[in-house]
Amino acid sequence: MPLVFPLCVNHNLPPNVKLPYVHCKISTCRLRNVRFVVRNQKSSHFLDWEQGEEDEDEEGSPWEGAVVYKRKSSVTHLEYCTTLERLGLSKLSTKVSRSRASVMGLRVTKDVKDYPDGTPVLISLDVTRKKHNWRLDGIIRTVIALACNRCGEPAPESIFSNFSLLLSEEPIKEPETLDMGVMFGEDKFKSFENGEKEMEDADAWILLEDQLYFPPEEKVIDISKQIRDLVHIEITINAVCDPKCKGLCLKCGANLNVNSCSCHMQQVEEKGYGPLGGLKKQMQQT
Repeated sequence: MPLVFPLCVNHNLPPNVKLPYVHCKISTCRLRNVRFVVRNQKSSHFLDWEQGEEDEDEEGSPWEGAVVYKRKSSVTHLEYCTTLERLGLSKLSTKVSRSRASVMGLRVTKDVKDYPDGTPVLISLDVTRKKHNWRLDGIIRTVIALACNRCGEPAPESIFSNFSLLLSEEPIKEPETLDMGVMFGEDKFKSFENGEKEMEDADAWILLEDQLYFPPEEKVIDISKQIRDLVHIEITINAVCDPKCKGLCLKCGANLNVNSCSCHMQQVEEKGYGPLGGLKKQMQQT
């Protein structure tokens, strides 16, 4: 089952191919039929690796198109390429989002064969190993199509979001008590010292829902849900198709960006006073 594995990693490459922004090396002895893209400032190089042993069949593989992280202790940087359609977010992908993504320089690589015309989602990951934990610090770049809050037409919304995930080889335990910060009382100094220690540990700031159990015997973990959640968070009701959008006519509903209406030319009828409408005239007569 094809999965979305990193499209760019640093290997023992030929001398004429350089990776200016990747700083890791892994062996290619277990890679088979995998395409990697190597980018420099002037061009892109696609390398096909067909040598080596076959990977063992992994039971419980994620669904097709899933964004997965494969355990490799020597890899410190990864690049993924997928589409909104593969992530199950096809409702957020339209011609408008694909056009904006093209302007931003986001492209779908050739290895994404099922949705070559989809809206690209590019993910960069920095991997840090800390004892029994794996920390993934990444950036997601894509474009989603929302409804303009003025005229209702599709409006592209660019996404450039940072995220952090903590993969732990030990089961994640929910805290019994909620830490609200510094406590005042007999143990206020002790609480303050503990708080300082926690602030020094950057992993303590990662939300509980972004901490995943990654058993040592597992080789692959699916992080697609976290990627989808990042996209969902960026959905806003204030999207605008164009800063100069005129919106809709409040009376006839015409799109003022496309058509014009004469509603503003019509004379506004004077509002009546209901049952007290004749009271003013009666008071003037008397």
